Amino acid sequence: MIDLGLDGWRVLVTGATSGIGRAVCTLLAGEGAHVAAVGRSAAGDHPSGVACTIVRDLTDDGAPKGAVEEAVARLGGLDAVVWAAGSAVPGPFADAGESAWDRGLRLNLLAVTQLLRGALPHLRQRPGRIVVLTALSAAEPPASQSVSNAAKAALAAAAKTLSREVAADGILVNCIAPGRVRSRQLDTAFPSDEVRTAFSRRHIPLGRFGTPEEVALFAVLLVSPRNTYVTGQTLAVDGGMAVSM
Repeated sequence: MIDLGLDGWRVLVTGATSGIGRAVCTLLAGEGAHVAAVGRSAAGDHPSGVACTIVRDLTDDGAPKGAVEEAVARLGGLDAVVWAAGSAVPGPFADAGESAWDRGLRLNLLAVTQLLRGALPHLRQRPGRIVVLTALSAAEPPASQSVSNAAKAALAAAAKTLSREVAADGILVNCIAPGRVRSRQLDTAFPSDEVRTAFSRRHIPLGRFGTPEEVALFAVLLVSPRNTYVTGQTLAVDGGMAVSM
């Protein structure tokens, strides 16, 4: 077994109550990290084993900065951040009004940048690590998701830019772009095994949807102190679904 050096590592994880964020929390806690799990749901919905839970809607004004401040206060500092919140915003471009753009950009772009700005002074003391969950749509935007496509692409660009700006401080910044991964949101869009199987056979070379744990494994590796030379990258964890190189 590889020791990832995470024992005592203080990590803030968003989107912690479900899906990939929850799986990241569980794996980090299992490696001995002290995790501040941030989610909108009640504290009882957060994964067990974390050091503390923070219940916040990160689209609220000031919530991202407040989440960082609370995490630092409760953990005694901050070594790493994993952003796993966000969601697709369905609908064609012509139907996306100002409210859809405002809501989608707040969750998928603005809240992330606000939280990372608040975290940077603390990460510079380590130096720390940042992993941001984006999406395949950042590079290969599908139809009828213009809002979240634009937000995810902007987020990937912002993370790449940040990686270059903080490299001299020793902070490593990477993105993970999941493919079709089982979640409540995806189960709504693909409501049966038959539908998922049919889609997988057409679009995913490995022939199945991924699991949150399969994505979380790479997030934990990239956010760990064992990652010493990978930064500014976007790793697709997608079963081969992306067609771009």
